[in-house]
Amino acid sequence: MVELDGALVTLRSSAHLKKVHGSSLVGSATSLDDNSDADDLSELEAVALSALNPGKRSEVERQAQVFDELVMAPSSMSANERYQAAADELGISLRTAYRRGQRYAEKGIAGLVDSRQLRPSRPTVDPLWDAICVEVLEEYRNQSNPTMKIVLKKTNALFATRFPSKVSPSRSVGYRRIRELDKGRYTFGAAKQRRSVAERPQGHMGRLRADRPGQYVVLDTTRLDVFAMEPLTGRWLNTELTVAMDLYSRCILGMVLRAVSTTSQDVATVLYQVVTPQHWGPPQDAELPSPYVGIPDNLMAMSTATVPDTIVVDHGKVYLSAHTKSVCHRLGINIQPATPHKPTDKPTLERFFRTLRQQLLEHLPAYKGPDVYSRGQRVEDGAFYYVSELETIIREWIGIYHHTPHRGLCDPRMDSVELSPAEMFSRGASAAGVLRLPASEDLRMEFLDVAWRTIQHYGVEIDGRRYDGPGLNYYRGAISPFGGAHAGRWPIMVDRDDVRTVFFQDPDSKIWHTLEWEHTEGLTAPFSAEAADYTRQLALKSDRHVAPDEALNDLLERHGKGKVTAQREKNLARRLAAQSTDAGAEKGTEVIDLFTHLARRQKQPPVGDDLDVFEKYSNEGDKFEVFDE
Repeated sequence: MVELDGALVTLRSSAHLKKVHGSSLVGSATSLDDNSDADDLSELEAVALSALNPGKRSEVERQAQVFDELVMAPSSMSANERYQAAADELGISLRTAYRRGQRYAEKGIAGLVDSRQLRPSRPTVDPLWDAICVEVLEEYRNQSNPTMKIVLKKTNALFATRFPSKVSPSRSVGYRRIRELDKGRYTFGAAKQRRSVAERPQGHMGRLRADRPGQYVVLDTTRLDVFAMEPLTGRWLNTELTVAMDLYSRCILGMVLRAVSTTSQDVATVLYQVVTPQHWGPPQDAELPSPYVGIPDNLMAMSTATVPDTIVVDHGKVYLSAHTKSVCHRLGINIQPATPHKPTDKPTLERFFRTLRQQLLEHLPAYKGPDVYSRGQRVEDGAFYYVSELETIIREWIGIYHHTPHRGLCDPRMDSVELSPAEMFSRGASAAGVLRLPASEDLRMEFLDVAWRTIQHYGVEIDGRRYDGPGLNYYRGAISPFGGAHAGRWPIMVDRDDVRTVFFQDPDSKIWHTLEWEHTEGLTAPFSAEAADYTRQLALKSDRHVAPDEALNDLLERHGKGKVTAQREKNLARRLAAQSTDAGAEKGTEVIDLFTHLARRQKQPPVGDDLDVFEKYSNEGDKFEVFDE
């Protein structure tokens, strides 16, 4: 600095001169005094004062008042006499009073703070011992829970081996230090929580923020902490809940509860619920509007304008399957996979699952707890719910959840007001634009698989199953106008979760027609493609040529008697048994025992021809009357 002219400063570097504004140098200015040898209290006096408890803070303020009145105030007494009076008032020696008075005059009230009161009271431990203890605790990240005794023993052994000249802390001090170093590691707590915390990113954690409803939709699957029951076999089973949540408003946009495990078709079902209006809550509240996330009107890019921008999923096979990817690609949905083993990438859904467990599942019968250590004794002997009933209860509870204040939802301009997911959705919808409902029925078909087949005189054949319907009358034996890899064939939309029906679109009228399987009348429950393939394999193994519905009944019967041994066969039977109740509840039908029905028909006397039938009814009395024309 060579010149100071008001607010302007002239700087020189070798032969170069530069004129800058003086205020721009304030941020980079440093003190010329070397305070490296000063005590800790000189660094930040506010910290020293706030570290005192109320009693010690009052004592420091009383000492400051005494020094102001007896030492600092003008007086005819000499300096020794003033300090002696302050010493008598405070009950200290003259030397101590003189030393405190000098610090008070130099540093203010912070100079009267005794630095010994701010030092830690716990015994000191060698930092090298702490480093070895942390190393031992890290070894148990993916192992079973140890005891504190074995951790202390291993730490002392390594410390004695590496540093023979140093002394290990005592047993009580070592235990106290292990507890301090283990804080946040959960070495002696739940192993699952320990692994989850270890995978947590270190340092500053960012946050995925959404600006409007429908921008980010988070999907995840969890196993519920409550048992359900099969309606046909009466066996207990686990269920998996798949949920889609809007990141902006925390509203639940779609959910599916499935027995045993979730498939890619279930994920497609949840995505279909996301892009179509759903009802949440009790049936009597059906008139109330439910959150429906779509693209705002001013950002509309497709004809339907109902799909989310991005879905956040994990690396599970059901989320990254070819079926899910194709659905998202056709609808223009971006897929953003979360980091593997990082639950912090989807914290909103993890917190929702915890809220679901604490507010609903804990109050239901057959609640088994989050782990085996929390499970009660013979919880399966109590009351129970079927899978369909459990899904209905969860849907009604979600309607309550949408109108409950959420601590994680707030407006920066009203930080003290907690908003509910429904209120947050309304605020986002009013700020982002008007939502538009689906404009085409084709949207539903985008979530189904495409099977390219020819149309024969009997209909179409898919995986050995024949489908037919009136919608094929004008195209039987016709060649498809579609080209490409399947030239000459017609696209048939197949729901792999229920193969009783498929869908065909008339190329002229663009109307979708439903084609029924020829054995649909014998099935009263959804029948998946997996079940159809497996029942065919069972029939081939036993050298029988039976209809698939009979093989299905045989599978459920053997599962009910405990004769099912293969793990895949067990899971399949459980899923089918749970789906039977779903269909019966929706259609109001009841499951018919096929074997009892066939046995009843065999006991009836055979009927010869139409004359025998007429003779049978004519012999019962005057039940016919002849009319003259």
